[in-house]
Amino acid sequence: MNLVQLKRMIAIYECGSLRKASKAIGITQPALTLSIKQLEEEFNTSLFERGPSGVRPTTMCEKLVVRARLMLAEERRIVHELTEAERHPRLAVGIHPVLVSEWLTHTLRRFIDQSPPIDLWVRDGYTTQLMDMLCAGDLDFAFCGFPADFADEAFEFEPLFRRNYAIVAQANHAIFAGKGTGGHTWAQLSAYDKIDPMETREFTDMIGRFGYSQDCKIIRVSSAALHKSLIVDGGLIGMIACESVAAELASGTLRRLEGSEIVAPTFGFVTLQGRYETRIIRQLKAVIRADAASIGAL
Repeated sequence: MNLVQLKRMIAIYECGSLRKASKAIGITQPALTLSIKQLEEEFNTSLFERGPSGVRPTTMCEKLVVRARLMLAEERRIVHELTEAERHPRLAVGIHPVLVSEWLTHTLRRFIDQSPPIDLWVRDGYTTQLMDMLCAGDLDFAFCGFPADFADEAFEFEPLFRRNYAIVAQANHAIFAGKGTGGHTWAQLSAYDKIDPMETREFTDMIGRFGYSQDCKIIRVSSAALHKSLIVDGGLIGMIACESVAAELASGTLRRLEGSEIVAPTFGFVTLQGRYETRIIRQLKAVIRADAASIGAL
C-alpha cells in the first residue's frame, strides 16, 4: 500500500465511477483499476461493488477512506511545515458556535502567550460539520457537543462540561402577559443543511410545548452572536445557553419561560480514534481543560 494507491481509491470514492475518477486524476482507467485491485489483494477484501450506474464503496472502503484522508492530510502538513521558512508547527481546531465566548477568547490567548511560535487555525462549525472535517483530516480535534446516545467507533470523546439551556425573551415580551404561546417570532441557531446532535427529540419537544412549530415566523442563523442579539436586542424568543445571557437574566432584561430549562449534550473534545497527538495539541487541550473546570466541569 502506498499514498498514490490511496489517492486513487479516494478519487473513485468521491467520483462514484472509474471513468470519472480516471479523468479527474489524469490516468487511464486500466491503471486505476490495477491500483484498486492491488489494494484489494493486500487487504484481502473488496473495496467497491460494481454496478451498471457506477461503483459503490463497501463498509471496509468507508473505513479505509477515513484513515486514508487522514494520512494524506498528514502528508500535506509535513510538506507544508518543511517548506515554510519559519517552520512553525500548525494546529487546527474546530469550535462549536455556542462555545464562542469571552471565556474561550481568553483561553486561546493564554495558550498562545505560553506556547512557542505556532500557526493556530480555529474553524467554527456544528458537531456534524466538525466531524466531517475531522474525517477529512482538516482538524486535529474538535471542541463541541456530543450526545450521550451517539456512538461511532471512528471517534473518541473526552467530556468536559454541560450547559443548561432555556427559552428566554425580553422581560416585557407578550408571552409573559398570559396571551398564549402562539404567534411569536423565534430566533433559532441552526446549521441550515445539517442536523446537529444538539437538536435532540427532547429539545424539539420542549420548544414545541411553548408554541414553536414550522408554521411560526422563524429567523434561522448560524452565528451564535447574532442569535443572542436577535433575542436581546430584536425582541425575539428563543432557546439559548443560560450562561450566554447570564448578565441579561441577572439584570432583568431577559426572563426565562418557567419550565423551559433543559440540559444540553455534553461538551468536550472529539478526535479520530487512535490519532497521534503532538505535544502542542496536548498543551492546547490542557489549557482548555483547566479553564473548563472553572465553568462547571463534569
